[in-house]
Amino acid sequence: MAQRLSAASSGCTDMGLVRRHETGYNFMGDTLTGATFRWGDTFAANPLMAPWPELADISISNYCTNTCRYCYRNSSPAGGFMSLADYRCVLEQLTDKKYGAVFQVALGGGEPLQHPDIIEIFRTTREDYAIIPNYTTSGIAFTPEIIKATRQYCGAVAISYDPYRTAMTGQQLAKLGAKLAETKIKANIHFVLSEVSIDQASDILSGACDEYFTSFNSIVFLTYKPLGMAGDDDCLKPGEKLRRFLQLVDQPATKIKIGFDACFVPNLLCNTMVDADFLDSCECGFFSVYVDENLNVLPCSFCNDAQYSFNLREYTFADIWQRRFQKYREAAAGNCTVNCSSAQQCRGKCVFFKQLQFCHTSATISPISEVS
Repeated sequence: MAQRLSAASSGCTDMGLVRRHETGYNFMGDTLTGATFRWGDTFAANPLMAPWPELADISISNYCTNTCRYCYRNSSPAGGFMSLADYRCVLEQLTDKKYGAVFQVALGGGEPLQHPDIIEIFRTTREDYAIIPNYTTSGIAFTPEIIKATRQYCGAVAISYDPYRTAMTGQQLAKLGAKLAETKIKANIHFVLSEVSIDQASDILSGACDEYFTSFNSIVFLTYKPLGMAGDDDCLKPGEKLRRFLQLVDQPATKIKIGFDACFVPNLLCNTMVDADFLDSCECGFFSVYVDENLNVLPCSFCNDAQYSFNLREYTFADIWQRRFQKYREAAAGNCTVNCSSAQQCRGKCVFFKQLQFCHTSATISPISEVS
């Protein structure tokens, strides 16, 4: 489904397969399954960055009626929408003559399903630009038309399961999962991992909540960030709660597949026995990019530093990716400051939030092997 390129190009597609090959960087992505493969000059080598991003995280609005207490974007009913014309402009910018388009886009907000042009956004992404759209939603704005369009155009859906509010109970979540599965829509759960929610997250790993999640593909735990409506008070803290959770990561009783966002990876590398070869460090600004509803391009949707923000009305995306982000990459690469056996697989502490990685604090958690 990706843009077809000439045989002389360093990128090509064949029967749903996206390929890019450069010195020090090789990429293959299957548009039918979503599986991706990346390697350097050899299969054992990891490339530093991609010459063109593999994924773009695009906020198509800042409008939402949920007012979640941890919303890092301050989304509200007063928020605006990215116009359809601007969205198409973004996709044009994300398509390069040499490398083709990004492999996929992750649509977010706000609540993306409340965008008045959401179905046309799905269609134009897949049919006009040959890019796979995925999206994250609270799960309360589905309509029969949106479900049909999702099945037709999208690769996968993520449902934000909010432990802070009761807009969707476990039973309602199970019902939604069954409906999506019946429609053959691949759906994952996004669970915000914070000091308030970590006990419930441990219950999930212990298998206590499996009945609610059996119809979903997996549960992905997202690290709480103190941005927007979210304050420092609910950041994860070193201690027994987190230790119990990490022990369950190594020995989960749940039958549901689990995953983590890149923000949590340093903690997994330092404090669990998870095989480092199965973990990716932060890809923001190196393999992925974020574009907000005002056409600001940033390395990450959680970027809180204006010096790394560039607007598409002022700069081309190629200029931003290939030149303007260099300062950010220099700040982010090799940012590990502790003696850790997994340092080569980890980019180190977050450039934006010092609260996210406990391996960089004096209150470090004992490795699982040292916990009795």
